Amino acid sequence: LTLLLFTCFSTFDMNKTDFNMDGIEDSSNTISPSVDDIVACQFSNWYETFRTLPKDRFPRKTVTIKSIVIPLPQAFLDYLKTDGVTLPIEATNVSSLTAEGDDNSEWSDEDNDNEDAKEFSFPTLTEEIRAGIETLGGEVMPKLNWSSPKDAVWMNNGKLKCQTPGDVYVLLKSSDFIMHDLLHVFDNSIGEKLDVSYELVLRQWCNLYPSMEFRCFVWGKELIAISQRKHTEQFPHLVTEKMIIRSEIIDFFDEFIQKNSQGMKNYTFDIYIDRKERPWLLDFNVWGTQTDGLLFTWEELSEMVREPAELHVPSNTLLTNENPQIRVVETENEVRHDPLASYRAPIDTVDLASMTASDASKFEDFMKLCSKPSQEND
Repeated sequence: LTLLLFTCFSTFDMNKTDFNMDGIEDSSNTISPSVDDIVACQFSNWYETFRTLPKDRFPRKTVTIKSIVIPLPQAFLDYLKTDGVTLPIEATNVSSLTAEGDDNSEWSDEDNDNEDAKEFSFPTLTEEIRAGIETLGGEVMPKLNWSSPKDAVWMNNGKLKCQTPGDVYVLLKSSDFIMHDLLHVFDNSIGEKLDVSYELVLRQWCNLYPSMEFRCFVWGKELIAISQRKHTEQFPHLVTEKMIIRSEIIDFFDEFIQKNSQGMKNYTFDIYIDRKERPWLLDFNVWGTQTDGLLFTWEELSEMVREPAELHVPSNTLLTNENPQIRVVETENEVRHDPLASYRAPIDTVDLASMTASDASKFEDFMKLCSKPSQEND
């Protein structure tokens, strides 16, 4: 029953074109990036620069999470574009269907249990994914060149964490954001569209505290704004610590990001600050409405770059300048609507999926009754 329900609700509207890099639609006036900006932000174009830093120039050996990049064959890209969620025959083991103590639960699609159903198989890719997961400690987060399948986590126990190739395939195959990377990544951009060499990125899984993730906005190679990343929740400690956090982010930007931005002038980047108060680079995104402005609107950000005032001061001086502005959710009234809410499983699906065996039997009896032809009373 659970398998059937997940299969029924796994197809989303693929005709959306106004996505930002988080996959969220933006109704504001479009601020379009160039094709070159988009290409510069894809994972493999910046990862090695920040993963291995020259010892003679930087105080840290690395400032980003260990990852593995796997080139994707065209046959697999075509598979991602097909309807339904049928997994490759060699990768049907998925964690979301594995009960405690059961290592043999497999994904199945009852609609495809017939001789005419097309089977998919990518043994080389599956083995590369399996080896990558093992190399990275047994748990990874997948993404393509730009986007992660965060809209499809309801298909994977509510997390991006993957332990098997099947987990990776389920998330990629169920995600609108992945389809955006494949079909719409250059929509509303300036310049001639380019051919993309698509890649699967496996990032080592880390249990990050959502309260310590931040998005930073850069214009003209200067940091102008910082936003709390998870703006759907209020974290009291951020209210008292935000100026300290601001200082740490400015130091990190000056020392690592600005010097290695590879010619990019306008962009955004996401970071995480760990318990030792060390920032870690998570991702780059384009400057424009394709990227979620979080606690800033793009009108506000555009207005900021027109201001001639100094954008930030050295970290060893008193931080009294307005820019870069930092915003956190300071009261419950400032909590924003979760833009991913519309991608969660329908509540009926959640209820049905949590049924006991007895409940499921009653539900099946009810469905049989509903399927009988109705009889009119004389």
